[in-house]
This record gives sequence, C-alpha cells and structure tokens, in this order.
Amino acid sequence: MKIALLLTRSVIYPSMSFDIMDGFKSCLKNLGIDGEHEITSSNIGVAGKNEEIYICCEQLLLNDTDIIAAYINPLTAEFIQPLFESAGKLLLVLDSGYHFPNFQEKLSNVYFISLEGNLCSRAIVNKAIQEGQNNFAFICSFYDAGYRPPYTFATAAEDKGAVISYNYVTPLQRADFSLTPLSEYLEQNKEVSLLTSFCGDMADDFFRGAAKENSIVSTKTYGSGFTAEEFWMSKIPYPGYDWSCAIPWSSTSAIEENQEFITVMQNIKKKKANVFSLLGWEAALFVDAATKGSLDNISVNSPRGKVYMNAATGFSEAPLYYATVTKDEETGNCILENVTEVENLNEERKRLHEHILAVQQEPTYNSWFNSYACLES
Repeated sequence: MKIALLLTRSVIYPSMSFDIMDGFKSCLKNLGIDGEHEITSSNIGVAGKNEEIYICCEQLLLNDTDIIAAYINPLTAEFIQPLFESAGKLLLVLDSGYHFPNFQEKLSNVYFISLEGNLCSRAIVNKAIQEGQNNFAFICSFYDAGYRPPYTFATAAEDKGAVISYNYVTPLQRADFSLTPLSEYLEQNKEVSLLTSFCGDMADDFFRGAAKENSIVSTKTYGSGFTAEEFWMSKIPYPGYDWSCAIPWSSTSAIEENQEFITVMQNIKKKKANVFSLLGWEAALFVDAATKGSLDNISVNSPRGKVYMNAATGFSEAPLYYATVTKDEETGNCILENVTEVENLNEERKRLHEHILAVQQEPTYNSWFNSYACLES
C-alpha cells in the first residue's frame, strides 16, 4: 500500500513534521507491518492554502497513493474531500480539534484523528465549576483568539450557569505584551477565576509575566489543550502557583500502550514522545485497521487509551485527562502531575456538537486557516 503524509511546519514546534513521521513509521515497525507499505511525504507549510493542498493531493492520488494522512483543519478537509471520493481513496485528517467543521454530514472517504482541543476546553470549565467557581476572566493570545476554544470556554460556562465577566486578548506584537489590564481587573475582583488559552512561546510569555503579578499568582487558574502541552511546559519556569488543565494525552500516563510508545520514541530522541508523534502513531494504527475494512466504529488501543472512530461523524473519540501543572523540583520548570481520566464526557460531546451546529447557522464566522500551532514567524 502506498501512503503519503502531508507534513506541516512551525517555528514554535520546529520538529513537528519529523515527530509525525517518526511516530507513524515507528508504529508501523512496532506492528511488524513497516515492510508492507511505501511511505512518501510532502510539505504543506502551515496548511493554510487550500488550493495548494488540493493540487498536492491530486498529484499524489494520480501517482496511485492509497491513503493520505495530513495535519490539516476540517475546512481544508472539506475542500479536498471530493478528490478522495472521486479516486476512491482514504484521507486521514490529523486534527488539533481547535477548529469547528463547517459541514453537518459525515464526509465520505475522510476520517478525523482528533486531539479534541475544544472538548478539552469544555472539560476544564466543567472541572472549575465542580470546584465551586462560577465567575471567570478569560485570557488568550491574539493567535488563539482566531480559533474556537475562546467560544467554547464561553458557551461551556454559560451552559453551567456561570459567566465570563472579563475578556482580555494579549497584543499581536510581542513587544507590546502586557498583563497589566488583567492584573488590575483581578486585583479589583477577588472572586474571579481565570481561564487561559495559549500555546508555545505565547504560553511562555504569559506564565513568565503572570509570575510577576500577585493578583494573577493568587487567582485559581485553568487551561486546556496546548496551553499545558508538555514540551513547552518543560521549558517554562514554574510561575509560583499550581494550575489545573484538561489535556488529550500525558507522558506520565501509566497505560501500557503509552509506556510502549514512550520507550520507542525515546529510543529515537529524548522528548520525541509528544502530541505530534502521538498523532503519527495513531495514524499508523488506523492505517493498519483500514487494510482490514472500514474504519466506521473501529477502536484502536492508543497511548492515550481506547480511540473510537464514530461512524456517524467520522471523528475519533478518546479519553481526556485532568492534570495539575506544578513545579519540577529538578529543573525549576513546569511539570504535569496528578493525571486522572475525565469522566462522563458524553454530555460534553453532545453540547459541543450542538454549539458547533449553532455556529454553522451564523451568516458569517471566520478563523485562522492554518492548522493550529503552525506558525511561520
């Protein structure tokens, strides 16, 4: 079977394409089927130009590629889907879960392996409310404001009868970065908790800045998804306070498949086990399943637990985890501890889907085109 990976690049995750490919190839080898497939790849930049991705896929399919796996958003997947339906081939979308799809019916010949970023946002709001919080301030980067978690944080709070009483988006230019407006608001509103959405160096800027603001340090803080991504957390100095997060995967999970994944990845390079090599690994698991039949209702045993492919939506469903971001005493930076599986996610998935449908009814809505965390500068 001929398989192509469409690989992306990012200045905040320079090894992203290598990690996806290494995860994919390592899983095939671990399954003992690496010799059964021919692997090719193509770089699609930050995955923000649909026409170029379409041309790339068309050429690969004309060259008899059977399966293409790509780190792209659902809007791009919808744009290129007719190619795969016409060719009778399979598209595996490696999905951050930070966009909303613009389609209601399942796309034929397309399956999404998702990190469920928006569901992570709903989960952490739910945890905060269970801990007695019902009044929030929300902060995110200018970059994160162009994706869907800010909307998801707001609707999740509203669903539970809570409110977001203050919103702050940090400036686009790093030179203009300031937390003063947020700090002043928290100083005057002691009962408020904080919801956050950042990634990469923007998360670094936030937590370094937060450490200097007593009002932020003393505020209960919650984040989700890439805000607590372990590669960057391990580089960010502990800000002086613990905070809670909801995540799709953690290297500290004791799941047998996770320990195997980490061992295999670390034999390549330290810290090679991350969310991008995880997506590559899972893509290989689903490729193996696809050689035996339809992916509808298939479950695979992944490093993050059992990942189920929903036949009605074409999107994967997997466990999520709560964790505490605390101090790594060896490095003085951040580390995730107290990782526990989130319970009762069905209702949160249902409500998220309802909110996605509601947004689709709006006459206009937009977001960044590039895949989440893919930045050129």
